[in-house]
Amino acid sequence: MDGFLCSEIEITTEKASKLTGRNMGKYVTIEFGKIWLKEYDEFTRAVELISKKIRLLANFDEEDDVNSSKISILIAALGNNYITADSIGPKALSKVLITRHLKQQMPGLYDNFGLIEMSGIAPGVLGQTGMETADIILSVTEKIKPSLVIIIDALASRKISRLATTIQLSNTGIAPGSGVGNHRRAINSELLGANVVSIGVPTVVDAATLSYDVLQEAYKHAGVEPDDRMSHDILKSALEEYGGNFFVTPKESDIIINEVSKVIGYAINRSFYSDISFEEMSRIVN
Repeated sequence: MDGFLCSEIEITTEKASKLTGRNMGKYVTIEFGKIWLKEYDEFTRAVELISKKIRLLANFDEEDDVNSSKISILIAALGNNYITADSIGPKALSKVLITRHLKQQMPGLYDNFGLIEMSGIAPGVLGQTGMETADIILSVTEKIKPSLVIIIDALASRKISRLATTIQLSNTGIAPGSGVGNHRRAINSELLGANVVSIGVPTVVDAATLSYDVLQEAYKHAGVEPDDRMSHDILKSALEEYGGNFFVTPKESDIIINEVSKVIGYAINRSFYSDISFEEMSRIVN
């Protein structure tokens, strides 16, 4: 779609959920490649495609529904803003057109421009706040009662090739920290009582996966049969002898996070404000 490979899966039965290890719902993966190295045209096409999928997962198919004054959206930007690879959520939030405060401060402007009530929160991580991220978001949700919650988070990749080159969306929620073995309470529609769309980008890969993928490529280049004894689990065990598991991120991760977060932030804006141009968006959010 629009020059990008887009994969969609919908899990509709308990049996399928058990077989795949995923909750029932819709899953979308878009492979946009190294977007930080691409031309402006590819950037805008990626934004447009992601915005379509956000609306699809949010069940906002009709233009009238999207422009309804009854819609209230909360952007929950997960992650640690002080760690580059984990800061994609807060950085994406800074690119979103936040409007909820305008409803109280400038009601005339709010109504005349047909704005949607959009608010955002970057709750940080447990080590910073001492509180579960899910509890913070639940408290805010109970207070402002949004009709849709969009969750943005960094993910851990299971393949090197997907590192910072794909975006994953779903309507099943997200479990913060699960990709790095730091399981926290899941944030989903059952918990929050509102529709949920999660947006994630793989920004790190564990060292065992990195080692395994490199070995497979080395076997391929050498023209020899892979050694089945060098499994992912064996490599993981070997690395743990050096003090535990490690996670790796690309050296240009600061550039990558800045560009990919801009794609996500602009896509959220585009999902609900299709009449605002990219140039106007850039001026407003920057």
